Amino acid sequence: MITKRRDISAIQEVRQFIEDNFVKAIPVELLCKEFGINRTKLQEGFNQLFDISVHAYVSRLRMEKARSLLKETDESVKVVAIECGYRNISSFTRVFTRLHKVSPTQYRALTLSNIKRSEKVNESDN
Repeated sequence: MITKRRDISAIQEVRQFIEDNFVKAIPVELLCKEFGINRTKLQEGFNQLFDISVHAYVSRLRMEKARSLLKETDESVKVVAIECGYRNISSFTRVFTRLHKVSPTQYRALTLSNIKRSEKVNESDN
């Protein structure tokens, strides 16, 4: 259990850094060096404070951005993957599909059909 205020502060700074930079590669070693905290303390402390691992947190932020881009833009899946920090489209597709149970392309199609359905309902209400 982390108890030192300095460690808690460093871990909170790490979280903010991740939020500001999640589209870049962020190796844990870089975070440790940058924020002066050892790997075990960072990983265990991050999990204690935020109930999620560092890696899972980065992935969550990337997937939130991916969902948003797939809903709100017509960018290709490859461009979405790159904008979310993935260098490899197959990795992006694998992670997205595992998390959402549909591929990014299927997700976009489902989202668009739900929006169109919602618009029709709203039009019939008027």
